[in-house]
Amino acid sequence: MFELTNISYTYVGGVSALDDVSLRVESGRSVALTGANGCGKTTLLRILNGLIFPTKGEYRFEGTKIDKQALKDAQFAKTFHRRVGYVFQNVDSQLFCGSVEDEIAFGPRQLELSEQECRQRVDDCLALLEIEHLRTRAPYATSGGEKRKIAFASVLSLNPDALVMDEPLAGLDASTQTLIIELLRKLREAKKTLIFATHNEELVQTIADTRVRLDFGKVVDVSQST
Repeated sequence: MFELTNISYTYVGGVSALDDVSLRVESGRSVALTGANGCGKTTLLRILNGLIFPTKGEYRFEGTKIDKQALKDAQFAKTFHRRVGYVFQNVDSQLFCGSVEDEIAFGPRQLELSEQECRQRVDDCLALLEIEHLRTRAPYATSGGEKRKIAFASVLSLNPDALVMDEPLAGLDASTQTLIIELLRKLREAKKTLIFATHNEELVQTIADTRVRLDFGKVVDVSQST
């Protein structure tokens, strides 16, 4: 499904974030990216979601090269971003609508689904994340944990094939962490492809089929769950 071949990424100013990384993720698998802060996990996730592009090397999604040219095709870009959902570590950067229900409905409406289907997806995602009581609230007026639930709901409303997540449990209290872990367990059982960066060992042990450890922008170890 995802295939990275000898990719490197260098930020403006010459800072190297990734160095000759190759990685293949099959459909339905769950992959944890681990390593110290600054090792390249977030950069790798942003490449997978088509937000930035490798300085060197090649990224393909189901055989199609993902680069600036490919994502200039509006129809392809819409399909790609529907199929590959991304939950940011800083969820404030992805919440922008005036109410939670509009936030969750935004993606389905962009797909030109019927209003009835949009409402059904909103209702389903509100229930799944246990945030029905936030329906009419402004996302910016909710707590950090609530914002993360809203961000998950807004991505899941598109029913993506793959979910890419940057530190999905960061800053959450114990009960919210438990809810998100259980959600990811259900998505894994539904054969969704999951790729996430985390420092949380429980999440790795519970959800990941494969652990990919990075250090200074390189893949230094790949291990399978037992």
